[in-house]
Amino acid sequence: MLVIPVISSKGGVGKTTVAANLSTALAERGFQVLAIDLDPQNALRFHLANDPGACEEGLLAAASGQLPWAQAMRPAHGGVVLLPFGTVDDERQIGFEHDLARHPGWLGDTLARFALPQDTVVIIDTPPGPTVYLQQALRAAHLCVVAVLADAGSFATLPIVERMVDKYCRPRADYRGSAYVINQVDPGQRLNHDVFAMLRARLQPELLGVLHLDASVSEALASALPVRRYAPLSKAAEDIAVCADRLLARLVTHPPAHAPPQRQETTQ
Repeated sequence: MLVIPVISSKGGVGKTTVAANLSTALAERGFQVLAIDLDPQNALRFHLANDPGACEEGLLAAASGQLPWAQAMRPAHGGVVLLPFGTVDDERQIGFEHDLARHPGWLGDTLARFALPQDTVVIIDTPPGPTVYLQQALRAAHLCVVAVLADAGSFATLPIVERMVDKYCRPRADYRGSAYVINQVDPGQRLNHDVFAMLRARLQPELLGVLHLDASVSEALASALPVRRYAPLSKAAEDIAVCADRLLARLVTHPPAHAPPQRQETTQ
């Protein structure tokens, strides 16, 4: 079992889109994929679920014992199994967050109890920035996919999430490293192009791939379909396929390290 959270330092970078489309792309390549929505926004269902309306109950209900875990999981596009967060009120959410803070290894322990097949890939969608949900995901992660935009805000806030990866992931022997996806790249915009060039130089050799700005992404979301199913010949579908293949190559060529090095800060 490989646990891969998709994380970001700020909102609005397309993190959920990346998580959903990586899930379906890996399922197409023969993996059993469990996609977990660890974000209270409960938005992953709109990208993956066969019936988004049937995802009102999910992870939170199962964690509180109100629903068996097997019933909380839903069939999703491309053979992916989706565990939605579920729709909750603020009191239940706050209580759950307190429980997570008191039990920092809850997610890893829960996944271990699932006894998933060895070839399962667990993709986790997380809220942006430092949260108790991100801490849980990082403590269980074998590899992190970091979604960023080619804009000044993403560039400036990138160290926030990198410091959390350094704290919760890199000291562990089973952590295989980070992989970055630069989303919504528009070569026609000068500022976008300049920031993209800085990010590409900054993130090598951990750059997983680039997702170009493509209307097919928003159209696929409106149709509640993965991009590769909605527009299989689109640039976005091609970009996602490249990212999935590079991710698999990373997993093959970067086995767990026995003495993982610490990240060294670089400046531009």
